[in-house]
Amino acid sequence: MNLIVALRTLRRSNLVNLYETVTNTILEALKRGVIPWRKPWDASVSLPINAISNRAYRGVNTFLLSLSPYTDHRWLTFKQVQEKGGRVRPGERSTMVVFWKRWEPTKNAKDPDETPKPHAPLLRYFNVFNAEQAEGLELPELYRPEPRSEHQRIECADLLVEAMTDRPTIREGGKAAWYRPSDDLINIPPMAKFQSSDSYYATLFHELGHATGHEKRLNRSGVTQAIQFGSGEYSKEELVAELTSAFCCATVSLDNSLMEDSASYIDGWLSVLRGDHKAVVIAAAQAQRAADYIRGVTYQ
Repeated sequence: MNLIVALRTLRRSNLVNLYETVTNTILEALKRGVIPWRKPWDASVSLPINAISNRAYRGVNTFLLSLSPYTDHRWLTFKQVQEKGGRVRPGERSTMVVFWKRWEPTKNAKDPDETPKPHAPLLRYFNVFNAEQAEGLELPELYRPEPRSEHQRIECADLLVEAMTDRPTIREGGKAAWYRPSDDLINIPPMAKFQSSDSYYATLFHELGHATGHEKRLNRSGVTQAIQFGSGEYSKEELVAELTSAFCCATVSLDNSLMEDSASYIDGWLSVLRGDHKAVVIAAAQAQRAADYIRGVTYQ
């Protein structure tokens, strides 16, 4: 085996291990009955951010960091802790976050005129510490706003639904919530049929998540192709919609932690993640795009 082949093999092995590490973290939480993407969200406090840039962590990192026991939502690398005049307390363990790195194509030295082939993005990681794991940090005092009232949450949720570009037709009625791609239609029972207004909007955002996969929007195969109910592809699309709902609920401070028959849902997610170690990372990335589409946000 030559050096190039060995390096490629090592890179693939490390990538597989990284997916497994992320997935195992989520699996362990589900085994304990903790659903990382279902919680009483408060967008200004609960969503984890980098303490230096103030940018929110995205994709699966939102859930990896939200599993921590800390009340401070600010995170830093070891180097950033030092740059802010602090130090990580002895014995503290870091938390892994992942990101996609796109490798730049290289030119063929033997044929400079040959168009280089683009490389697929690869998953990479780095480690961060919560602000509560360090001492001596020169950070502003943590701002904790007053919780939003139910009226404010409903108002914000309505505004988010209305903000969606080219949103599907939403019809209220019946006993079940569903999305039908053939006529781009969402059906949802009246709010009075739900345990709370938060549950109503969490369900609506779930169906809007499916709708983002329509061919005229994000063109996701789990929506555009004929998928058999209960199949692996069906389950993965359901996970995308579930995570999309979580991102949207976090945006408007909804509590999406209420769930009927949660044990059944957990068993289903355990089955999906055990069958495909890439599922949660890819689903979270697709869900982030879907939530961004609903919110009308574009990231470079």
